[in-house]
Amino acid sequence: MGSAAVPVVLIFLIVVFSGVTIYSANRDLARAKAWGVLARRFLPFVVLAVMAISLYFVRSFAQGWVVFAWMAVFGVLIIASSLLSVPALERRANGVFRRGDYPQAAELYGKLVEERPLARNHAFHGAALGASERYDESVNASTKAIDADPEYGLAYYNRALVLRRMGKKSRAVKDLNQALEADMPRRFRSAAKKILQELK
Repeated sequence: MGSAAVPVVLIFLIVVFSGVTIYSANRDLARAKAWGVLARRFLPFVVLAVMAISLYFVRSFAQGWVVFAWMAVFGVLIIASSLLSVPALERRANGVFRRGDYPQAAELYGKLVEERPLARNHAFHGAALGASERYDESVNASTKAIDADPEYGLAYYNRALVLRRMGKKSRAVKDLNQALEADMPRRFRSAAKKILQELK
């Protein structure tokens, strides 16, 4: 393999890695058969894939303006696809939650649940309700998420955190164990193990 092929191989690996990462973060959408929502999440991946393929042709142009135009077009496309991959209401709710305005986040996630009653939306709603100290509502929202997708580990994790705050230790331990058996991101898996050790 010549040195000219190295950038192409690296970009191919980045594209493959980004596709795997996007899918692993959205397996719940595949289980829910929410194909339109899942396809939307893949928009940045599609743009990266087209960019990688077009790089092979752009490399043959020595003129700087062609390369600059290619970079500008794909820069805009990557930003646009990232914005379009997540619905505006979800992006707004996520931002409000990160800022710590949990009552407002709970309201926005509630609207999101009305639009799309997916397990993830119920779980996010439950997390915002729990952070707002509306514990019973939070448990109900997390339970709806679990009913919608018993493999969605984040719903068990969120419910366990609220149950722990409510003093229901044995139920929290049960949920944390179920979360560890379900589909859950690595950072939450580590946090669940740590909380389990504290509760034992």
